[in-house]
Amino acid sequence: MRSSLAVLLLAFLPCGVLAQNDRDWRLCRAADADHLAIPACTRLINAGALSERDRATAYVIRGSAHWRQRDFDEAIADENEAIKIDPNLAAAYVARSAAYGSKEDDDQAIADASKALEIDPNLAAAYLDRGIARGHKDDLDGAITDTTRAVELDPNNALGLIALGMLHAKKREPGLAYADFGKATEVEPRGGFDGYRVRGMAFERRNDFRHAIADFSRWIEIDPACAFAYALRADAFLRNADDEHAFADAGRAIDINPRSAVGHEIRGRIYAFRRDPARAADDFTAWIETEPKNASAYHLRGRVYTDNYDYDRAIADFTREIEIEPDNADAYRGRSLAYVKKQNPTAGLADYNRGIEAAKRKIQSSDRPLQ
Repeated sequence: MRSSLAVLLLAFLPCGVLAQNDRDWRLCRAADADHLAIPACTRLINAGALSERDRATAYVIRGSAHWRQRDFDEAIADENEAIKIDPNLAAAYVARSAAYGSKEDDDQAIADASKALEIDPNLAAAYLDRGIARGHKDDLDGAITDTTRAVELDPNNALGLIALGMLHAKKREPGLAYADFGKATEVEPRGGFDGYRVRGMAFERRNDFRHAIADFSRWIEIDPACAFAYALRADAFLRNADDEHAFADAGRAIDINPRSAVGHEIRGRIYAFRRDPARAADDFTAWIETEPKNASAYHLRGRVYTDNYDYDRAIADFTREIEIEPDNADAYRGRSLAYVKKQNPTAGLADYNRGIEAAKRKIQSSDRPLQ
């Protein structure tokens, strides 16, 4: 998971385990090779020869590997087992917090991070998880307090710096945000997932796609079976106007993990750009199946349906987007256009006006002076 959590997981391994040369333990702890770590942890868990403490630790590590692979339900299931075995295992709550946060269950993410901090008040990863979840709930001041504390505890936590930058950007403080992203790019990578992934994301935030692609490529060299690595490199290629390489990487991500949300998003966008609405809609549908609460997925599929004269499906998608984000002006505009093309100008005008009101509310709610 995060670099600070990786250290925490090792700290919970008893000295006898750390000292042994057992191949499965070494592979289980291979945080940058999940295709090796997950089966190795599974063998340890199923062998029946571990102490309860060691078995809980193996569940935490395997759950973290599932989280890195974006298999969030499997991650939560493993952390649940670890907590059943040892209710005071802080690492399990941190790992479960990250998984719940990735599933957009911010309340549970906050609860788990807070529980971890009750056990150990100096866990940088717990502060970071709680800060990210608070940011999702628009508690920006609380989020910045937690994320700042995470960076204080772990100054080389690149993901913490990125999260802090995103929070400053959300508060319309671009100077602070740009500085945070810059600091993140200067952090020396510590392995594939915790290092090159995070630094690559930081380069992307600064629109330095060449360096982002280089870091994601290094991550792929370390863990060639990681779908998420290909998906993020596909995103960087697409942002760098290289849709051929983006398309290839998105396809590779989907081949490895058919539920790769980012892979389906990128490939769907490219299919839409190439005027292939049927394949674009299929990819966006697969994205929705993986992330059913992602408003952007419904919006993009709604646009494809509109362009393909399937107005009823388009209206249904924009309606679902509005249910998820009631103040999304673009959703109202999209539905307005679909209604107009369906020869329902009254409904179209009503949505057009709703979109204007939603845009006004957004401007008023973020009416802060830029730094």
